[in-house]
Amino acid sequence: MFALFASFLMLAAGEPVAPPAVTDVEVVRQLKPAELAEWHNAMRITTLGQTRIKQGQSIMDTSIAAAAATKGAKTGGLTETPEQIKIRAQKIIDEGNVQVQQAAPSLARLRLAAAQRVAEKMKPVDFTFEITAAAPPAALDAAVGRLHKQAVDLGYPSAHLIGSLRVSAAGLERPAELTSDLRAAWSRRTGVALAAVPAEGYAYVPAVAPAAPALSKGLKPATAPKQLAVLWAEQYVVGADGAQTLLFLRLADAHSFRIIASELVLTHTGATPVVGTVALRDERSFIPRLTQSGEWTFGFERDSHPVGSALLTHLCLTQSKLSVAGDPYVAIVAGGGPAGGVVGAKWRATAVEAPATSPASPTVAVTAFTVQGIPAGGAAVAVGPLTLRVGAPGVK
Repeated sequence: MFALFASFLMLAAGEPVAPPAVTDVEVVRQLKPAELAEWHNAMRITTLGQTRIKQGQSIMDTSIAAAAATKGAKTGGLTETPEQIKIRAQKIIDEGNVQVQQAAPSLARLRLAAAQRVAEKMKPVDFTFEITAAAPPAALDAAVGRLHKQAVDLGYPSAHLIGSLRVSAAGLERPAELTSDLRAAWSRRTGVALAAVPAEGYAYVPAVAPAAPALSKGLKPATAPKQLAVLWAEQYVVGADGAQTLLFLRLADAHSFRIIASELVLTHTGATPVVGTVALRDERSFIPRLTQSGEWTFGFERDSHPVGSALLTHLCLTQSKLSVAGDPYVAIVAGGGPAGGVVGAKWRATAVEAPATSPASPTVAVTAFTVQGIPAGGAAVAVGPLTLRVGAPGVK
């Protein structure tokens, strides 16, 4: 399936181009039941015609030469001249050509219909969402309120707060103050205390089949989904002066260790109001087609950019039905490991030079990535550009 994704040509934006050629195997996948019956009948007639053509060509190639060599061939006791053999062979070839031509319009029409359906499925899709900006305390409170509602709606009675991570020019940190602020905000906004921290602290304990991974040596693994949620915070500095950060709150299931909810806010300490805008141009409808093809859990390649990975995680959770493995994050935030979750594919976000900003809006900061999807055991598939813009409201 992914080889097919990679082989299709992208439709040129705004230009009326022919739909991409598709293999007959893919044609069969795209046809409706009545069309499929017509396809199989036309293919049967074509095969019969091709067999007749080969039969006539064989007679033409062998029998004429044999008749010429023996000065006459015997057919039912009669002598057949080379000219007669040629006429008989040509008649068989003509009959085959008629059969092939009879089926050709149906096959051409059905191939075109299938190609058009593939082209329709592969039209570029734009995913865009804005990120509300606020001062750190207010931003955290708003995110906590929304995430708690999701936890309740999903049926999780309690959650363990395993910690926080912060990524900046200084590298990766695990800020205790952010964890403390999140714990306090959770109690204040929800009126419900988070689960008590185990005496041994948190550390990802890999699974021993058939059990699930555990959050600590002192905690038993969850035995079923929705018994327990895992909560953590991720903070990424995106402003050159440190005035803006992306703050994500994540919630994962403690049995599957898939991320089940994500909240995102833009913390801002400057005096000028700002807003964040995230846009992914999915140039081949990669995400919608995967969503339609079944359940997919994504991970991330080791060289995927942290900010790009964080944004893709949030996009998967909020804009599609693709899920994301949470155990690598749990191992990074809480320690322990190694994470061993199985994923069907991985994302790779690669930082690129951001598009030039307009002279009229020099205050807009742009972070840009190219995105690839990489199936397990398969080749990378180009998805499209991912951008984060931070600037004054209404300024692009």
